Amino acid sequence: MTIPIPAWRPARQPTGRALVNFQLIQQRLVDMLQEVTAMALFCRRLAQLQASGKLIEQQVSMAKVHNTRAARRVASEARDMLGGSGILLENHVVRHRSDIEAVHTFEGTDTMQSLILGKKITGVGAFA
Repeated sequence: MTIPIPAWRPARQPTGRALVNFQLIQQRLVDMLQEVTAMALFCRRLAQLQASGKLIEQQVSMAKVHNTRAARRVASEARDMLGGSGILLENHVVRHRSDIEAVHTFEGTDTMQSLILGKKITGVGAFA
């Protein structure tokens, strides 16, 4: 599986230099790419398990919790990196941030998916 590495050149130039010229920004981009790659690999493994008939409910819950948390972190990081420009609709970052909040909700809240996993780990259901 090849994970594409996008070229990224944000418009925000607070000091007259593109953001990508700063070490901290490059580090944050690397961290974001690692998160996205981990999410993709998680989904790929689940697809393999499903194709072989070995996928179990708790693995899906774990992926949902992991991937929605990671996606929220990536979207928030991108918004933060762009400063005030990160909330402008023309930069799409805030739209993606809102979309992932919707996914976080309709995939079953983090709490519900965690309760499914917690029951599997402990053998005790803590559903109220």
